[in-house]
Amino acid sequence: MSTRVIKVDPTDTQAATAAAEKGADALQAGQLVAFATETVYGVAAVASDAQALERLRELKDRPERPFSVHIPWPEDIGRYVANVGSAAAKVIHKAWPGPITLVLETGGALNDPQLQNAGLHDVLTSDGRIGLRCPDAPVARMMLAGVDQVVVAPSANLAGHPSPRTGKEVLADLDGRIDLLIDSGRTEYGGDSTILACSDDQWDVLRTGVCGNSDIERIMATMYLFVCTGNTCRSPMAEGLAIRALSEKFGCDAKGLSEHGFCVESAGLFAFPGGRASRQSVQALEKFGADISQHSSQKLTSELINCSDVIFCCTGQHLSEARCLAPSAAAKLRLLDPDGDIPDPIGADVGVYFDIAERIDRAFRTYLRQAGDLEKE
Repeated sequence: MSTRVIKVDPTDTQAATAAAEKGADALQAGQLVAFATETVYGVAAVASDAQALERLRELKDRPERPFSVHIPWPEDIGRYVANVGSAAAKVIHKAWPGPITLVLETGGALNDPQLQNAGLHDVLTSDGRIGLRCPDAPVARMMLAGVDQVVVAPSANLAGHPSPRTGKEVLADLDGRIDLLIDSGRTEYGGDSTILACSDDQWDVLRTGVCGNSDIERIMATMYLFVCTGNTCRSPMAEGLAIRALSEKFGCDAKGLSEHGFCVESAGLFAFPGGRASRQSVQALEKFGADISQHSSQKLTSELINCSDVIFCCTGQHLSEARCLAPSAAAKLRLLDPDGDIPDPIGADVGVYFDIAERIDRAFRTYLRQAGDLEKE
């Protein structure tokens, strides 16, 4: 019997909601459901349904090793793990929902007594560790939210075959083997999730996927992001001055800041990728002993905002635009200078750029003193 297929445009809210509801109903009826995440397609089952779980084990040729738990909301992690730890907390805060699977220690029991009493600890864990995934795909999250039981899901392919990026690829392996496919089109990233094991403040990449080691290092660091319009004048100067201030504190160069847990970047709301800092900006910062001659501009994105700890905006307009890009990150957004907007010096002489750089440097150092970051060791 062929697999039932529901094709849906994930940007059509009404259709996406209806498809997610059908997926949730199928899961609760003990069926296997394939669905798109932002990375690859997964195939889901309810973990407490012994028959459905056995079918999934046979499908994936995985008789014992557990499957990762998929949750709709980051805060749902508290049902499974009591002590998340600082490293995992950073990932959850900055990158969930997103393409990272966390492997965490349970301490021998699931944190939700109902789940523990249902005997799910042994089903969901291996050597006292559990895999948890919070996908960033609208249909997937709505479907998971509609199921009041634990949902597990590996990639929707046969063992040894490539992870599928489209519904067509899912059917090539699993047509007639699963009950329902929600076909949302090609996945956003087209690569597997990164698997990251965390314990307290330690972390280890078990599988490199969409996020590489440098991405994880950036997530784990305290990241300052400076925002202006084109990312060629004000924000590159702010980036260079921030690196200088932190490097002075720790007695290191820019590359050494990551070893002290800091990362500094800049971006522009309307930046053209790969643009250089303006000549006047470079010359102004030379007087501070900072080199931004190799700066490469980048456009501000919601992903960049979510990965940052503090986002310094040069003007109130930049602040408003950034808030629209990432509404959930509003608490991390602030004016670089609380006294008011830092004007765009474009077209002015080097003296004006130097005056603005002095103002930026003063404002950022004031922030660091107030935040206590200049006292961090």
